[in-house]
Amino acid sequence: MNNNRVEEIKKEDKKAFKSFIIVMIISAMGGAIIGGASIYLQKHIGDELSDFLLNILMTITPYASLVLSILVTIVSVIVYNSSRKKLKLWNQSDEQDEIIDNIEVKLSYVLLFASVNLIIGFFFFGAGMGLLSEDSYAKVISFFIGFVVCILSTILIQNKVVNLEKEINPFLNGSVYDFKFSKKWIDSCDEAIKLNIYKSSFKAHKSVTNTCLILWIICVIGYDFFDFGIMPLVMVTIIWLVQTVSYCRESIKCSKNNL
Repeated sequence: MNNNRVEEIKKEDKKAFKSFIIVMIISAMGGAIIGGASIYLQKHIGDELSDFLLNILMTITPYASLVLSILVTIVSVIVYNSSRKKLKLWNQSDEQDEIIDNIEVKLSYVLLFASVNLIIGFFFFGAGMGLLSEDSYAKVISFFIGFVVCILSTILIQNKVVNLEKEINPFLNGSVYDFKFSKKWIDSCDEAIKLNIYKSSFKAHKSVTNTCLILWIICVIGYDFFDFGIMPLVMVTIIWLVQTVSYCRESIKCSKNNL
């Protein structure tokens, strides 16, 4: 490495270091303010706030998954039927490529809604386990029906969207019901789709890293404020470690394959 390049690197670090120091000072001040505020709130409204949020959660939990799944299914059916009608009108001419792009964007949103619904469904399933000790059988039945509907609706929606994508792109392969679907799907993708997947994966990696940092802060504050205990902090740390180690291992593996 020549001396000019070394000097360029030093100048770049020096310029970035000033902004880094400013951000660290602001973060430290913000942390001190938040820490002090959390201690004050814990003394005055800690127990009341915890009970209030818990009561709201337990009130909506028996019906949340069922209602949300029905809404997501209705929206998905409307978008899917509209996309299929547009596909029939597509004559595969270059002038109408934007129609296919529009269809695929809408289908991506459908998959997003279905995936979010599934995650929220798992959340309410865990939150609603306390209902099993209640005498209200109606709530318990609604709770379990909602979770089943959430699972089934997500699988069916994903299957419909994937099959429509395979009609649009005949080179794509894989069935949602196949446990090796992800591998077969990626293997069948062309370079443009793979590049999009890789960019999205890196963005997801960065988002999860930032989210884990925020959750770590919340867990530290909530240790006393909400009586979280140590387990939430342990779970966040495990998720943080898994995604970081997985990313680094895969990066090392790819580097070795290129040698």
